[in-house]
Amino acid sequence: MKQKELSRWLRVVVIIGWCTCALLSVFVAPKLAQDAALDIPELAYLEWPCLAIFWLGMAPIVIALWHSWQIFGEIGRDNSFCRENARRLRIISGLALADTVLCLLSIVLLLLLNALHPGVFLLMLLIAVVGAGITAAAAALSHLTLKAAILQDENDLTI
Repeated sequence: MKQKELSRWLRVVVIIGWCTCALLSVFVAPKLAQDAALDIPELAYLEWPCLAIFWLGMAPIVIALWHSWQIFGEIGRDNSFCRENARRLRIISGLALADTVLCLLSIVLLLLLNALHPGVFLLMLLIAVVGAGITAAAAALSHLTLKAAILQDENDLTI
């Protein structure tokens, strides 16, 4: 597969991710929150705070998708190993860490309010574990990309 073709496929994945985030944020999460508030009236006061936390958690994902879009553009230009991509991967790592911490704090908050369903707890725990994995993977890729960019710069200077 050529660089430009790979870049196009990766960008299609990012577009699917953006569409998924938009659908979840605009349609699915508000409907689930509304249904939960109707099913459990004593927890109805949590509808808007939980939606706000959900939307806050979606922001790092959307920003990470934007940085991924830029990285995939560099791949299409056959400039995969550049310092800018290493910086973008480091930013993605930080965003994943922030999202993971927000998820864990949400678990603690819902536990303190005695409003955490066991199924929701397991799902949020899974999201936190995946976020931690993405944090580690993006940090490692950032480090390796930076080392490759430095090596590439040194080779470009060699005659």
